[in-house]
Amino acid sequence: SLTIHHRSRRLLAQTAMGVCPTCRPRCAFDAGDNGTLNGTTKKTLRNLYVASGEVDVKRKPNLSKWGTRKVYRFMYLRGFGEPQALVPPKRTLYGGWTEKKLGEATGFFRVTKIGKQYWLVDPTGHVFYMFGLSSVRRDRSSQGPERIKKKFGGSTKWASKTSQMLLDTGINCVGAWSDHELLNKTDKRLPYTKMLHLMEKFGKSIGYTRPGKGHVDFWGNCMPVFHESFRDFALKCAKDQIGAMRDDPWCIGFFTDNELPWRRDMLQCYLKLDEKDPGYVAATRWMHEKGYSVEQLADAKINMEFLSHVAERYFSICAEALHVAAPNHLNLGCRFHGQGKKHPEVHRVAGHHVDVISINWYDTWDPRTKRDWTDMWVETSGKPFLITEFYAKGMDTKLPNKGGAGWVVKTQEARGAFFESFALGLMEHPGCVGYHWFKYMDDHPAEKKSRVAISNKGLLSSQYEIYEDLHASQKMVNTHGYAILERMRRA
Repeated sequence: SLTIHHRSRRLLAQTAMGVCPTCRPRCAFDAGDNGTLNGTTKKTLRNLYVASGEVDVKRKPNLSKWGTRKVYRFMYLRGFGEPQALVPPKRTLYGGWTEKKLGEATGFFRVTKIGKQYWLVDPTGHVFYMFGLSSVRRDRSSQGPERIKKKFGGSTKWASKTSQMLLDTGINCVGAWSDHELLNKTDKRLPYTKMLHLMEKFGKSIGYTRPGKGHVDFWGNCMPVFHESFRDFALKCAKDQIGAMRDDPWCIGFFTDNELPWRRDMLQCYLKLDEKDPGYVAATRWMHEKGYSVEQLADAKINMEFLSHVAERYFSICAEALHVAAPNHLNLGCRFHGQGKKHPEVHRVAGHHVDVISINWYDTWDPRTKRDWTDMWVETSGKPFLITEFYAKGMDTKLPNKGGAGWVVKTQEARGAFFESFALGLMEHPGCVGYHWFKYMDDHPAEKKSRVAISNKGLLSSQYEIYEDLHASQKMVNTHGYAILERMRRA
């Protein structure tokens, strides 16, 4: 399932044109089945890597045929010796890089830009890149407490051992939906991010939501941003959830929501609501003020203009709520996915209010092939981006793997290869300030309504067993991350 195109580092070092000496010419630096690479990206790849590999992959587990995709792994990077001989760069208390300081210590995380390069800065003033993991939490099933007690000796010991494992893996950030309160009590603290779900919670409070796939859906695909009570709700909801985190330097920042429906046809969706609905009233008022007629509803420009109007309402209210509740922390956005990550108009509006553009990215095997997207996120928003979800599922676990949007590969080694290639591809972009692998632990059968929805997403199995091949890949890239970033910047 994973073809390693190399005999040794010595042979790879002898490669002159970036073609592995032991495989067919397809290993040259063209896109292959990955997608389209522009000329600049191809040149960068030749400067960075001596070879590439291939992985057998499917988009969905029920497809009959396997395809192949390229991977660019740590072992192929130019300028690095044998991995076991490398010394990881030293880190600050908060997981930043001790060798690169960008100004005075402010006591909280912040964003800065030097030339074309964006960086996060830790509370001590040092460069910080998020090597993160999402959903670091205990099994929530009815058997969860007993399993924790048997495996770790209780929740407190779970938190302590888990924090140490994360640090040993080079992870310096605990992502959304994690057991922050418990992890923060250990003597091996890690910086963390927190999910607020402001729009989702408001929608639920007024009966405006329904279950979705991986997220909550809104009736009519319309977020109730125009309800008069949304602003007051968001202010109180943010304040209540943030509480003492307002003064916590270990807290990087907050996500306002997850995977909201930023649809191209948003205007038409609002106009299908009940005539008394605040969303319908706001949409008709907007059309009247703009002088648009119903006959123009198919006009793409008008639809995107209205979508920007919705975005301004949402992001301005959420930004106000965060500024009041946590003025020193970062606004990490709403984790765009699907259509939402492709609309420059929405990212332009978001850029006026957030500190970082967050993206859940599943429909792309290699971020290098979507440089037009990553460039757009940065150029239109004027802000850096953070990838908050990505993963691949291995078929060697015997799990159905029909739940979730991640790619499907054959083995855990292939999952590791995917992680390395994707993470390194993100690190190559000067606008990316980090990534969060999704997630800590596989889906547990007791937590899912359907057995077929159980999938291999985790760094650990549902029995708290580490997937060693995936773990080795994550540890290699994460622990040497700052040295890799420095090499990327030079290239």
